[in-house]
Amino acid sequence: MTAFCTYCSDKKDHSEGEMSAIQRYRSPRISSVYAAALGLGFGFVILSGEYGILDPCDPIPDYAHLLLPEEVPKHSELVAGQLTALGVEDLVFFTKRESADPNVKPYCESVSKACKKARVELKFVYLP
Repeated sequence: MTAFCTYCSDKKDHSEGEMSAIQRYRSPRISSVYAAALGLGFGFVILSGEYGILDPCDPIPDYAHLLLPEEVPKHSELVAGQLTALGVEDLVFFTKRESADPNVKPYCESVSKACKKARVELKFVYLP
């Protein structure tokens, strides 16, 4: 399976209880990548610093967690297992450049390591 992926967002619906990931995250970036994946018939997942790979329908609570560099080894192991379980063979990762947002660096490193471990072909698409 080919899947589009982008990282989570601190822009969230802060309602109590759980709601689907696609409803929880209020980022235009996530919505745009999701719409593109649907339009092309590809899978779509969100890379969460807290949960690893999320399906857009996965219920999640309101949370705040920025993936830190020291968490990358453990996080990438989790993500590799999740990609394998989902049957992802090709992953297209939509991200800002690290020079534009240094906070994306751990996410890019984690997805790179996870894809290498899971033998998933990875392509980065850099957003403005």
